[in-house]
Amino acid sequence: MTDTITASIRYVRRDQRTDPNEKGYILHYAAPAGFPQNNFTIKSYPNVKVHNLRTSAHVRWESHGITLASLDSSQMKPEYFDDDDWIERVYLPELHDCLCKVLGAQDVTIFDWMLRKRAISFPVRKEGEEEAAQPSLSAHIEVIDYTTAELDGRLDQYFGAEKEKVMGRRYQVINIWKPLTGPCRDYPMAYCDPTSVNREKDLFLVDEVFPTVANEVFQVYHNPNHIWYYVPDQLDSEVSIFNAYDSEKGQELAVPHCSFNLGEAGSGIPRQSIEVRAFIFY
Repeated sequence: MTDTITASIRYVRRDQRTDPNEKGYILHYAAPAGFPQNNFTIKSYPNVKVHNLRTSAHVRWESHGITLASLDSSQMKPEYFDDDDWIERVYLPELHDCLCKVLGAQDVTIFDWMLRKRAISFPVRKEGEEEAAQPSLSAHIEVIDYTTAELDGRLDQYFGAEKEKVMGRRYQVINIWKPLTGPCRDYPMAYCDPTSVNREKDLFLVDEVFPTVANEVFQVYHNPNHIWYYVPDQLDSEVSIFNAYDSEKGQELAVPHCSFNLGEAGSGIPRQSIEVRAFIFY
């Protein structure tokens, strides 16, 4: 497989009819009659170069917030991941050890995971299909803001009386992604080099509004200077690790990411994957 392919990457484009001072939003439920479901649109930009992460030796965790690691998946059949208890007993401990070894972390606290199973109809969504279970196609970054009361509450929840102690150490919030079967040739993940992102001009803050909660994400505007990577034929024994926050650098190395269509090069069963979010401490 060649070191560079061209593909379409989806970026945000603000609706020209929207007040430029209005914060972006998208409703993940049926909007009231006459109320827009969102105030921005997503545009697909073709012919974007996507480089082979395996052969990009200059891309390192310390400087780019992206790396690839291996773990033993010989006893990890795809159907096992449907069992939350099995994930906690088997997969997450294996991942914990992997992260400590690869990143040199002293400790790891995993706080969230999600399975995604691409529907045959995707990217067209049929009525009744769960939106959160599908690959995310637009370039985005989860917003990490450690000044908010909500996040302070999360830290209380995760660490309790130990919160002040653990927050005194250097830590990062990271994402870990792996396919449940491989080689993955169906809507693999793409990662944008964070050093190629203009943090002042390229990021658009959006509220993702669910019936009971709202989360903030950065959608990403197109910039021809962006440099994209992916892992060709990623195996189920390989995990992609990418940065979301660093206690020393903030979101300077937070990695925009999305799924993308390989087009004619794509093949295999519809993608199934697991993504995990964790604190790591040094």
